[in-house]
Amino acid sequence: MIDFPSISITHESNQFVVFPRVELITDCMSKKNGIYEVLCIVKKGSKQICPKVFFSELSTQNSYIIHRHVLNFLTTQTTSTISLNTNLNFLKSHYVEMLLSEFECTKFILELVETSPLDTIIQINDRLNEIKANPRVSVWLDDFGTEHANFDLVNLVNFDAIKMSKELFWDLYENDKLLLKYLIKMIKRKANMIVIEGVNSFEKYIFCKEQQCLMQGYFFSEIEASDVS
Repeated sequence: MIDFPSISITHESNQFVVFPRVELITDCMSKKNGIYEVLCIVKKGSKQICPKVFFSELSTQNSYIIHRHVLNFLTTQTTSTISLNTNLNFLKSHYVEMLLSEFECTKFILELVETSPLDTIIQINDRLNEIKANPRVSVWLDDFGTEHANFDLVNLVNFDAIKMSKELFWDLYENDKLLLKYLIKMIKRKANMIVIEGVNSFEKYIFCKEQQCLMQGYFFSEIEASDVS
């Protein structure tokens, strides 16, 4: 496991501490060199803050400072592809190009985490294509099945991969596996890859393996921890 240094950020006269961490995205339980997604725990004093809300309200400059802090450390620990959660404002900013220039040996995935209306996202389709023209960058849609991350969006925007939310996966896995298999096939028609979030057991791992999906979840964290111990 990678132990990151924390970083302090001032936002609207409030002090926050961000504790970065990573999760592995892979297609095999024995593969330890997959994709590392950067996630964060955010605290204000002793109170834990929702990271999605925190980053949605954060300036693009402060988002860049956090991403750069993480990458400065992580790129010394791995040569794997690194996935960053980003919103529309960050994708529209020049900070994307700054990160690509500063970490020119790193392959990136930019995961769109967004609650904006569909027409707002479509308006930056040209910008997404501009970013994707860089061979070191892929653009993924995060949390399919929540907010505006649905077929209306993926029918209009060409994402390199689509991540199915763990809530949708868990619900269909428990209640309607046939529908889940059909949904996975439909998503595969819209993107090069599908990633299933929330894989927390060997049974779910086998199911996803049979559907030829990339996976992410607590199951892989347990394996990594057992390897270290």
